[in-house]
Formats: sequence, C-alpha cells, structure tokens
Amino acid sequence: MTRLLTNLRETTALRRLLAGAALGAAAFCAPAFAQTAAAPEAPAAALTEGQRGAAEAAARLAEGLATGRPGAETDDPVILEAPEPNARRVYVNDPAHFAAITQQFVIDGDSGRILGMIDGGFLPNPVVASDGSFFAQASTVFKRVARGQREDYVEVFDARTHYPIADITLPEEPRMLVGTYPWMTALTPDDKTLLFYRFSPSPSVGVVDLEAKEYRGIFDVPDCYHIFPVSADTFYMHCRAGTMAKITMGEGEPQISESEVFHTEEEYLINHPAYSPKSGRLVWPAYDGKLFQVDLTTEGAKFLPPLQTFTDAEKAEGWALGGWQQAAYHRPSDRIYILADQRAQWRHKTSSRFVFVVDARTGQRIKRIDLGYEADSINVSQDSPHQLYVLSTGEKAMRVLDPETGAVLHRIDQLGHGPQVITTADY
Repeated sequence: MTRLLTNLRETTALRRLLAGAALGAAAFCAPAFAQTAAAPEAPAAALTEGQRGAAEAAARLAEGLATGRPGAETDDPVILEAPEPNARRVYVNDPAHFAAITQQFVIDGDSGRILGMIDGGFLPNPVVASDGSFFAQASTVFKRVARGQREDYVEVFDARTHYPIADITLPEEPRMLVGTYPWMTALTPDDKTLLFYRFSPSPSVGVVDLEAKEYRGIFDVPDCYHIFPVSADTFYMHCRAGTMAKITMGEGEPQISESEVFHTEEEYLINHPAYSPKSGRLVWPAYDGKLFQVDLTTEGAKFLPPLQTFTDAEKAEGWALGGWQQAAYHRPSDRIYILADQRAQWRHKTSSRFVFVVDARTGQRIKRIDLGYEADSINVSQDSPHQLYVLSTGEKAMRVLDPETGAVLHRIDQLGHGPQVITTADY
C-alpha cells in the first residue's frame, strides 16, 4: 500500500542518477521550458501547482544528495512526515467509479500540495478525528481483487506518517458495504468509537472500539439511515417516516426513541447532509433547496424553522441542488454552502457551476459564487477565516477557494480516477 512520500537512498550510483534526474526535472519544470535560449523566464505565478511542486521537490532532492543529509549514505529509507495537522487538512476519497481498488488523497489546503495517499478497497467510507490526529476508513476487499472471499475491515492511520496504527478485521456477519455517503460511518465526539451502518439483511449499526482496536458487535435499528453522534454513547439517525431516532448505547439493549415528523414524504432530502459533531448542528437540504436544520443533543432534537436557498422565481427558472456532496456547513460563521445550478427535475446528481451561501440564522443569502466550471462536491475548513473546497470529478481536480471573494487559491490535479468525497476535521 502507498504511504507518505518516501525518500529512498540506495547506492552511490543511484544517488548520482537521482541527482542528474533532479537537475533534469528542475530544468524541465523551469518556467520558460527552455523554448529558446533568449526566452525570458516566466513569473512563478505562471506555473501550475504540479509544475511548481515538481520543481521544489527536485531542488530539495538535489540539495539533500549534495549535502549528504541523514539517509543519503545508507540503504535505509527515510520516511518523510507530514506537517502537524490543522483545520485545513483535506481528505479526498476517490472511489474510482466503483472500482474494487481505491485511493484517498491527503492534501494541505494552505499550500495546495498533496501530502500523501492511502489505498482502500471497494467503496470505502472515510472519517477523521476531531483534532485531526488520525484518519480512518471502513472498507471492503476481495481475495481475487473484484471477486472471491470478502473481508470487511477498519483501518486507522496516523495523520503525520500515514502508517496504519490500527487494522481491525470485522467478522463475516456485519457485511458492511457503506458506499460513498458521508455519515454512514462516523466517529463519536471523543474519537474512541467508530460506528458504521449496515444495509442488509436489516438496518443495523456496528460498533468498533478504536482504543482497544476491537470489533464490539452490531445491533438492529429501525428503518433509519445515517449516523450523527452527539456523545460517546448517543447518536441520531434519520428515519424513513421523516423523524429522527435517538439511540443510546449501554450495557444491554440500546434505548431507541423517535422524534416528531419534521418533513413530509414529498420533501426529498439529499443523501449527503452536512453535520457538525462539535455543535450538534445538522443541515439537511431537500432537492428543491429547502434547508432543514436540527440541533442534536443528548437531551433531544430541536428542529429549527426551515430556510430556502432559492426564491420562488429562481425555482421557476429551474434552480436546484446538484452534485454528489452538495452541502457544507461552517460552524464559526453559521453559514451554509449549497452547490446548485439550473437543471431539470431529478437531475440532482449532475454537476453544478454555482455555490450559494446562506446565513443559517436568518436564511438571508450572503452571496452566489459563479465557479465557471462543473463541480460535484464541496466542503469547508472549520477555521476563521476559512477555505472552501470544490471538487470536480470529471477533471479529477480540487480547487481551494477564498469563500469571501471566490478567488481560486490552489488547484490540485490528478486526484485518481473519479474523486467524489471531501472530508475535513470539525476543529
């Protein structure tokens, strides 16, 4: 499996070869691309993120080989560590168009650089610790790549080294297959327990103790979906009847109660709501842009008055949500971000070119950002000022935006085959 970028120094001959390659790479990545001897050098801003990153890496490699820093004279690999994680650490999950082997990319939002990547199996579901200290994924692999004996597992990775710190095999019975839907797998707010949803043979929730690195078991739940933890032993789920189920785990059978109905059968909610475990705020848009908000606590669910993303005139013009991960919530500013465009009915999974920003308190529209390109997923960092992350599956690229101006700060390309899900920590 691929881990954090690794710097190998094997032999003197190889070092010389690498040094030559580094100088060659630096020359290739030079702004002018050696088109003519007299051609002026292009400004650094003219370089793409990939070209700039390659030039920097080549320069660092050449310097390290020339100075003989630790590891340069041995056959031992030197494992480079990522910076200390912060609110702008971004995880992009590439389900590779439902392939059996997948990847998750780890990106530094400040620099726009890929820090590393990990491998995954079929339709993994990523989570990240509230302080960013580790990230994990629940996944499925098969003995013959895409067929044969199946194994479900949970793998936990250190945020700096990207090496696994826990590898927990789940028994055959859970049959986890969670898909690319955020909040089908979730961490409790203390980051000690991972909860995962099971579709078949009946709705159930599995429990994995990350501290003990053990699978604890699985229990049936009502006809409810998604998992929104509010404490170490309590979480909520959205039920088919339009209610929220509160589930409290304990020594015996879990205690389950349901709330009042908060939306009708005709108000179709998207599959990818936005949730802040730190505040307990759940933001759940409907296809037409109606915004349901719920404050979840151990005491109960408080339903806030619904808001509207679009005016009646805009709805008549066909404005509606669209994409894969269409909503994001910024806790410090209490703002909701919605990915939308003009579209025909039932086209809510197709890409959008606009991001609407709504005040979660008043429902007032703050702005509409014209992206100018097709986007499929959005998310935000939970710092102030914060960043807006926009993922384009077709381009295999993620852009880092200033949410106040809409300016693109970074563009990160070559993110696998079909990246779809953006995960950030709820700092």
